[in-house]
Amino acid sequence: MEKAKNLSIFGDYLRQRLIDKKMSLRTLAKKTGMDPSNLSKIERGVAYPPQKEENLQKLATALELDQESTRHFFDLAAQVNGMLPDDLDDIKQNEAIPMLLRTIQNRRLTYDQTIELTKLIAQENNWQGRVIE
Repeated sequence: MEKAKNLSIFGDYLRQRLIDKKMSLRTLAKKTGMDPSNLSKIERGVAYPPQKEENLQKLATALELDQESTRHFFDLAAQVNGMLPDDLDDIKQNEAIPMLLRTIQNRRLTYDQTIELTKLIAQENNWQGRVIE
């Protein structure tokens, strides 16, 4: 069930970007050199997104995604494919990360709560009023 949900989330994201750009799947296929029937399956959530960075980048470029949207696009694809995004490989070295992720899971933080936590962590030298060194 979780796999189907993830496939659907990626497909929905792709579909919304197509709508935003007023672009058809056939146009996207022409711009990327990808098979339109495969793109349709991805959009409908019945096929996995590409795993190769090169193909994801072709899609992001064709959809004219900005840097933040491209990162989100890649993150969703990695999630669906059961992979860690490439730019996070170094995070595996931090022994506290599993503890952080388990805390988020155990507290059952919602998506919005997790975003708020991310914003707090991202604040330069500030974590609930305490200086981070």
